[in-house]
Amino acid sequence: MVEKIQYEDDKLKICAPDSLKFIVDDIVNYFYKQCEKVFNFYHLKSYGKYQINLFDEIDKFRNFVINDLRGGNNTLPDYAVGTYDKGMCNQFIELRKDDKGVYVLKDCKAKYISDKVYRRRISTPIHELVHIIYLNNCVSGSSNFRVVWFDEGLAQNLSEEYDYLEQDFNEFVKFYNKVKKETKYIPELKGIKHGNDFRNDNYDLYKLSYLAVRYLFQTMTQDEIYSIVMDYNKTNEIGKNIMTDMFRYFDNYINNDVDNN
Repeated sequence: MVEKIQYEDDKLKICAPDSLKFIVDDIVNYFYKQCEKVFNFYHLKSYGKYQINLFDEIDKFRNFVINDLRGGNNTLPDYAVGTYDKGMCNQFIELRKDDKGVYVLKDCKAKYISDKVYRRRISTPIHELVHIIYLNNCVSGSSNFRVVWFDEGLAQNLSEEYDYLEQDFNEFVKFYNKVKKETKYIPELKGIKHGNDFRNDNYDLYKLSYLAVRYLFQTMTQDEIYSIVMDYNKTNEIGKNIMTDMFRYFDNYINNDVDNN
């Protein structure tokens, strides 16, 4: 069951508990700031009315997605905190209270939320919207033709949830080196789905997908990438060597063999 309506206009509807009212305005502002970039990439002028359902308890989030939206089919990975079921953004946002009893987002590595984590929370609705448009416009609503790594890479890049990595070269180098070190091997990408096959102790395809699609945005035009997205065969073909090509490119990029300005 969704929470009460906290915001609504002709393009956006946000349902959330009162404990999350403090983040609603920032989600709205971020959505309108970023949605044009998403629409432009997909050659769209708009995309109807979009509903965002926020939850402050993980059990409520999982129960809503699994039972209300998926009919009791528990295919939701344990790590999931956001989905795009039924064309909506369904998002869990973890909370804690500060010294004055005011709700704040929870970050286990800091007393309060970091700017990086907060940005990812307010960018999640854009991330999920990219998935929705990809499903409906690129693979005709059939998840059987969804190329998950490409879809995830697009969502992370178009939402700009990792914007700080684009703004700060040193931050990007740290991120890249950490991902490279933690990648023990690269799996076969064709047909790979969410769950343990997507993120485990040997690799994290969320981070690898972000890097792979960022590599494409740095080496291709937007229209060239769009033509790949719209062609299932092209997407799978580029996936055969994308990770090897990405690592080679960014190794050179970091060593100044590619212009990083």
